[in-house]
Amino acid sequence: MKKQVNTAIAALFLATASMTAMAVEEVSKGYFGISYGNASTDTGITGLTGTASLDEDKKGAKLFAGFNIDENFAIEGHYSNFGEASLSGNNGDQFVDDGVTYQFLTTATIKIKVKSYGLAGVYKLDKINEITPFVKLGLYKWDAEATVNAGSVSGSASTDGTDPFYGLGLSAPLSDSVDIRAEFERYRVDGYDSDYISLGVSQNF
Repeated sequence: MKKQVNTAIAALFLATASMTAMAVEEVSKGYFGISYGNASTDTGITGLTGTASLDEDKKGAKLFAGFNIDENFAIEGHYSNFGEASLSGNNGDQFVDDGVTYQFLTTATIKIKVKSYGLAGVYKLDKINEITPFVKLGLYKWDAEATVNAGSVSGSASTDGTDPFYGLGLSAPLSDSVDIRAEFERYRVDGYDSDYISLGVSQNF
């Protein structure tokens, strides 16, 4: 009888250890995915007159990959393209930037493209009906390129920097290996805020 009890206890410990190992393996998996959404940049430009127009909303895309440290924490990297913002006007049109009024001397269009890559820590809150809320905080490197087209004359300039960003979102499983996520992220670009609202999918491995 004692031998049978000892055997049962040993079997219980082995089963528990096996389940624990499986759980650790489960939360140690990584993931990668893609998202697509709307990127909006607050350029600070106001006071447009005449036919001048400002487009701060554009479509953006992001590639991301991460590693789950445990069931609550993950490290996530990304590469994103925030699309293209533009300002255009005709001769005599005006706009205000940082308190200074500027005037178009000819028909011209200014376009700005921003790309970035970064790394963030992700904290996952407790699940609610299979939906996992999460928050993130990190640093990212951005590159901005501005081009100006004024008739037959054109030119370009670029700048870059490193700034913090943060975000929050929800994720839910579509299957055992595929998740869907909705996110809001805010980035600082050369003193301006750029918001990215997106919907994405990720593959777990």
